[in-house]
Amino acid sequence: MANPSTTIDVSRIIKLSIAVILLGMFTVLGVILGLAKNLPSIEQLENYDPDLVTRIYSADGKVLEELFVQKRVFIELDKIPTHMQNAVVASEDRRFYDHWGLSLRSVARAVVINTLSMSYRQGFSTLTQQLARNLYKSVGFEDSVVRKIKEVITAVQIERTYTKDEILEMYLNTVHFGHGTYGVEAASKRFFGKESNDLSIDESALLVGLLPAPASYSPIHHPDRAIRRRNTVLRLLRDQEYIQKSEFEEYRAMTLESVRELPRQGIAPYFTEYVRRTMEKIDEILEVNIYRD
Repeated sequence: MANPSTTIDVSRIIKLSIAVILLGMFTVLGVILGLAKNLPSIEQLENYDPDLVTRIYSADGKVLEELFVQKRVFIELDKIPTHMQNAVVASEDRRFYDHWGLSLRSVARAVVINTLSMSYRQGFSTLTQQLARNLYKSVGFEDSVVRKIKEVITAVQIERTYTKDEILEMYLNTVHFGHGTYGVEAASKRFFGKESNDLSIDESALLVGLLPAPASYSPIHHPDRAIRRRNTVLRLLRDQEYIQKSEFEEYRAMTLESVRELPRQGIAPYFTEYVRRTMEKIDEILEVNIYRD
């Protein structure tokens, strides 16, 4: 015959466990809903409008000067080389086309690696999470659990709002490459003096290699690090079968001779300064910001 006290104890434990689980679920849900209130709305996500460069042209069509807060030149995805797109996916988020904003496999791998090493050695941000952080200041940049939750919520919303190609296009037009440049077109012109559709595979790999830490991997200030990082990206392209082994060997032997150390200097500085000051005075009348619109 069963002991009544034993039966009662088991019943209480089961009920208590269910209550704790439900309480935990509601607490997590409450935290998520609370954080979501301060994040970009669907309307904001659908009306993506990045800051762009304002150019001053001469009468014969030459660019005299560029005005900007963050140097960014928007370019459509079909004008960005396929090898640049492949390099970003291979290096930053190899499962980009399979996940819905969060890669559970990457999360699990990061948890195992960080737990075993007793330190933060492996991140798990997807390309879409990085885009969420780059586009919306409300997500934040601080290293915290709260920021990660905000990042995931916004990334999922982005995935529901845009196609993968649109997400990749936005990422390549907003990501920071260092030296004041944002987006692949601005970076290509800053580092190589050419449009992004003229980039070679090794140049694309060099630019993508900057993304984890633009200052640390700058080909101008740290050329040796930049080459090592570029070759890591090339290896990832080879391992994921985006390039052949022979191409990997060819491009990893390339030097940094094509990298420009100094940015392009403005033409007619006195005239462009006059134009800038005049435009600033009529900013309110035009209802534009010459450094952003």
